[in-house]
Amino acid sequence: MKVCLVLTHQCNLGCSYCYAGEKFKSSMSWRTGLESLRLAFSRPGPVEVSFFGGEPMIAFDSLARLTRVAAHWARRAGREIRFSVTTNATILKDKHLRFLKHYKFFVGVSVDGVEEVQDRQRPFVGGRGSGELVWRNLEAICQHLEDFRVLMVVRPDTLALLPAAVEKMYRLGVSKISLLPEAESDWSGSRPLLSQVYHQLARVCFLSMLTEEPMWISPFVELHPGQQNGGSGSCGFGADELAVSPAGNFYPCARLVGPDRRSEVRIGNLEEGLDWERISQLQSQADEQMSSCGSGGCKCLALMPGDQLLQLKNVAMFSEITGQACLAAETALEMVAA
Repeated sequence: MKVCLVLTHQCNLGCSYCYAGEKFKSSMSWRTGLESLRLAFSRPGPVEVSFFGGEPMIAFDSLARLTRVAAHWARRAGREIRFSVTTNATILKDKHLRFLKHYKFFVGVSVDGVEEVQDRQRPFVGGRGSGELVWRNLEAICQHLEDFRVLMVVRPDTLALLPAAVEKMYRLGVSKISLLPEAESDWSGSRPLLSQVYHQLARVCFLSMLTEEPMWISPFVELHPGQQNGGSGSCGFGADELAVSPAGNFYPCARLVGPDRRSEVRIGNLEEGLDWERISQLQSQADEQMSSCGSGGCKCLALMPGDQLLQLKNVAMFSEITGQACLAAETALEMVAA
């Protein structure tokens, strides 16, 4: 079972597009953390424990204690266990990197682009730019960790500098990148540029497969299943996968937790257990909305706050352009390899 522990609502960045909502000092208690781990071990098969926020590294002491407990339980029971964390890379010292490497964490690192883009889209809460620090820490990650992936939120005003950011990451030693177009943005005037950039990056991705240092860029190619979103790659959506808020409430996905106030997408809590009727209802609702829009992907896309129809329409556009870019890149690869 895959269980995501949202360790804190607190974050030190003030991202312009953040879907997590209001940030405040509310952290998961030790008891809630332990009960969440017991839930992860409650079913047979591999166990996956991920940590999210806010910024989970703010609560590193809790992350470390819970990781050690989960690893001990897994050894004692002879269970396979995997750990993952998603971080903004602002709080990463050598001791953190050594710990993550020791417990074989998959690490998702949020970096939106070159320094000027990072400063604009992901500044510190006080307004100071985070670009210089994040890129310096990304270099340290490349030197210490093997299993990590850069997560890049793509917006219309960051498209032009996206290829430069990917090239800079490649030269630094990054080999896995996920492009995550921001679905709530107004893409009405940006489709031509999006298509141009995606065609360029898909070509770079495919042709790099002919070299000794391939660049794996999602959505053009998917990574190893064990690294998809830090887990098995499939969307468990409340049944085999759920997120636990600091207060102990259950959500189908970490992306839906926010400030823990959307009771309409809660699927239970640690005290009362899973609400299977609500899970079934939300699954049906998500399936219907996504099928009518013609888009695919994680079902939580149909339950995100904001204009859901606009978001799904944009996701369908991203999928269409991705398919076109991949087809063109495959043709280019065949010509080179012939």
